[in-house]
Amino acid sequence: MAVLVLGRPAVRGGGVTRHPARRMVRILLGVLAVRANRALPLEWVVDALWPDKPPPSAAANVRTHLAELRRILANLAPGGPCIVTSRDGYVLAAAPDAVDVTRFQRLVREGRELRAHGENAAAAHSLEHAVGLWRGPVMAGLPVPDVVRPDVTVLEEQRVCAIEDLAEVRLALGLRAELVAALAGLVVEYPLRERLWRLLVAALAASGRRSEALAVYRRLVRVLEVELGVAPSAATTSLYEAVRDGRA
Repeated sequence: MAVLVLGRPAVRGGGVTRHPARRMVRILLGVLAVRANRALPLEWVVDALWPDKPPPSAAANVRTHLAELRRILANLAPGGPCIVTSRDGYVLAAAPDAVDVTRFQRLVREGRELRAHGENAAAAHSLEHAVGLWRGPVMAGLPVPDVVRPDVTVLEEQRVCAIEDLAEVRLALGLRAELVAALAGLVVEYPLRERLWRLLVAALAASGRRSEALAVYRRLVRVLEVELGVAPSAATTSLYEAVRDGRA
């Protein structure tokens, strides 16, 4: 892998990881990586680097930052990702596994396909690798420019969904003890993700901790009522009733 943006933007190659020294170059690397293999128009790049008031020399400055980024890529990842100029703008052209964003998305798709075919152990392996690519928030340490904010929002949602998928597969594999602790932390981090709560209830029940499972459900009811003014979904309620009645 050569370009990293699921955390601090960096370029990795030959056993070396380099975070560009100049902040503008780090932002440029981040927005290009988030939109890997998709064109980023010059005006979008300018908006990303100077969200308030671009200088008169903005276009020339962009070319300077691009030249520096190209040098870094060429030195650390020769023959790997490169920045291509097209009539539609600038593109970080890269193979799917050469950018952590696209590798993450490939591994998630692979994990879900394996899960659909009942290959839970292999699915868990792919999903663990996908989730493990995240070293922190997208473009950690930098402001997320408005031009890529929708892309970042989608990525963050994909990450949480992948975490949920992984927890579900681990539960199917019978990995209950370690799962309970992980899910207990995740419902604190993502209190409005009902699927995580449901998985925690299921993991507790499967571990023989029925009273704790019922208590978790009651906590979820309070959270949803206070924060969203809604009740748990039918799927969660059905699980609760099964645990309550000793059927799960």
